[in-house]
Amino acid sequence: MPLITNSIFEARSAVANLELRTQSSEQAVTALRATVDQLSAVQTTLANSVTLQGGFTATQIVANATMNAQQATAVSPDITLDSFIAALGLSIALAEATMPDRAINSVSATVQSFLTFAPSTPGSPPVPGLRLYQPELGAPTALATTSFDLAKTVSAPNAQAPRSLYAVLQSMQAVFAGTLWTQLSSGNPPAQPAQLIIAEVVKIFAAIGGWSFPYLLGEATTIAGFQTTLAGLLASTNASGPVAAYTASVAALTSLTQALAARSAYVAGDLFALTAALDASTNLAAVLVP
Repeated sequence: MPLITNSIFEARSAVANLELRTQSSEQAVTALRATVDQLSAVQTTLANSVTLQGGFTATQIVANATMNAQQATAVSPDITLDSFIAALGLSIALAEATMPDRAINSVSATVQSFLTFAPSTPGSPPVPGLRLYQPELGAPTALATTSFDLAKTVSAPNAQAPRSLYAVLQSMQAVFAGTLWTQLSSGNPPAQPAQLIIAEVVKIFAAIGGWSFPYLLGEATTIAGFQTTLAGLLASTNASGPVAAYTASVAALTSLTQALAARSAYVAGDLFALTAALDASTNLAAVLVP
């Protein structure tokens, strides 16, 4: 159709065709706008879904970690088997220490519990442990029975059995009540270390019903300090062999108490070693008494 015409009919037809095209374009624009709006809504929905999924995933990771920790706690042992035996041995040794003329040579024990394993470092064998019965862990008929025997042995055949701590403390009271020791004093105002040792032993006996190894270790450390003062006072006026031997035994006792104080867990052997060191220093102090 020509762009310029003198015919009214051709012009009218051209205008009508233009209007049709304009309407068609407007419809296309409307459809395109609707499509864009729909895509925007879908994009917003997808973004919200991704956000929700991300939040759920993060929450689920935390929940799974908590559940795993709870499950690990539910099946982890209350105490490892070796720690239980060591604690029982120390308890027996403490009970024996309270008796001046009795000895506990062997003990048999039977424990009913769940058997499980404690976490171990990679490459190390699992550590067996005891999980005490709780209703949520299953029926009590599923409990395992563990039996073991503890026997005290000496380091060499026919060796003399070590004295109990009670007997050692009794000897300490008698030895340091001697005139040689009570006449020694130090400090300002003057104090008598021997009398302080006797008073410390009295305090230990008064607490005999609640003896624990940390308590006895603290008392032994205090006594070792008093004995160190006595050894120094005696050595300043007498450098004989017996005095040197007593001084060495007190130094050994002090070193032992320092080494034990650096630890947090103890066994029966630690109590026996501490008792033997106290006994050795007491016996050498007795040699010096006229």
